[in-house]
Amino acid sequence: MNIAELIKPETILLDLNVSTRNRLFEEIARKLEQQYGLNRDQIVKSLIAREELGSTALGLGMALPHARLKGLTEAKAVYVRTTLALPFDAPDGKPVSHVLALLVPERATEAHLQLLASVAQLFSDQDFRQRLRSCATPDAVYQLFQTSAQA
Repeated sequence: MNIAELIKPETILLDLNVSTRNRLFEEIARKLEQQYGLNRDQIVKSLIAREELGSTALGLGMALPHARLKGLTEAKAVYVRTTLALPFDAPDGKPVSHVLALLVPERATEAHLQLLASVAQLFSDQDFRQRLRSCATPDAVYQLFQTSAQA
């Protein structure tokens, strides 16, 4: 399993205008509800609860919020680029404007941990981040994830 299998143009939100992390989580949950019929409130609560354990910000303006979701049978992802960078308690103190939210089944496996690690590694690549910032459409973001995940 890799991120290219989970990202779809329909689950990419560009230039989302939100001003708080919780508002961001609400929009992510709305998109997951719309695309997959998942419970919006359960998603928001799960993402907030995970964030309370420690920030999922990676630094360099990137974050990887993730949570286990009861009843989910396979991982789901949403990529979001916000118009305003949001405070996210990142290790480098910088706000976040690029977010890949990942939901995994309640009984997540080693494969899910490896998926998180591979996305974190992708986000740490300077060339990838620069290309991601320059993507103008969901299709361009989708193509970037497709080619980068296979590299």
